[in-house]
Amino acid sequence: MDEKSLDRRSFFKMAVTAAVVVPFALKAIGNAEAAPSAGCPATAPAGKPVAVVGVGMAKGLDYVEDGKTSTNPKHKPGQNCANCKYYNDKKGEGGYAPCTMMGMKWVTNCGWCKSYAAR
Repeated sequence: MDEKSLDRRSFFKMAVTAAVVVPFALKAIGNAEAAPSAGCPATAPAGKPVAVVGVGMAKGLDYVEDGKTSTNPKHKPGQNCANCKYYNDKKGEGGYAPCTMMGMKWVTNCGWCKSYAAR
């Protein structure tokens, strides 16, 4: 048998190693995707009425602070508040701006809700 051939024992060693390593690697990748995007603001501007996930209008509109985490079937990749016609970025500050659909409460540019409409 030459050195490049794979015998049964080596195959099973690799298979067991892969079975142990792959789930941890997939979990790490999943955690990285669940983290806020690099361009998303970390804190809301002080003194502004900010939409709170799961409360009031935000709950009714299925608002999330990072569109990539939305589980709503209407959400499509690339959709976020920053490119929504209801997001008033001209009045924005620090990655947040008032949203017409949220009753002029401030939302993050990375957010998303089911009222999303492209500009």
